[in-house]
Amino acid sequence: MVSSATYPKIDPSAQAAFSPVVVTGLLRERLGFDGVVISDDLGNARAVLDLPPGERAVRFLAAGGTLVLTVDPDLVPEMIDAVLERDRSDPAFAATVDAAVRTALIAKDGAGLLPD
Repeated sequence: MVSSATYPKIDPSAQAAFSPVVVTGLLRERLGFDGVVISDDLGNARAVLDLPPGERAVRFLAAGGTLVLTVDPDLVPEMIDAVLERDRSDPAFAATVDAAVRTALIAKDGAGLLPD
C-alpha cells in the first residue's frame, strides 16, 4: 500500500501515491516488487482532497499503481470515468492500465480467486 505522504528526500514534488519516482522507480525498479500496489484511501483522505477524485485515480495508475482504494463508493463512477477517458486518449496510459489489470489478474489467479 502506498501512502499519500510526501517523502521529500525521494520525491519532493509529489505525494507517494502519485509519484512515479516512488511507485515505479523505487518500489518496482529499485526494489524489484512486481506485485499489486494498492493506494491508500484516495476518497476521503485529507491529503488528497485538493484534487478531483478522477484525477486522483488517474495519477495513481500513471505512477505505476495497480488498485485504487477509496472508502467513499460514491466517488467510484467519477474515478472510473476519468480513467476510461484518459485510457481512450493516451496510448501510453492505456498500456499502463493494461499492465495494472494484468498484475491484478495474475495475483487473483495465484490466490485461486479466478474461476476455472
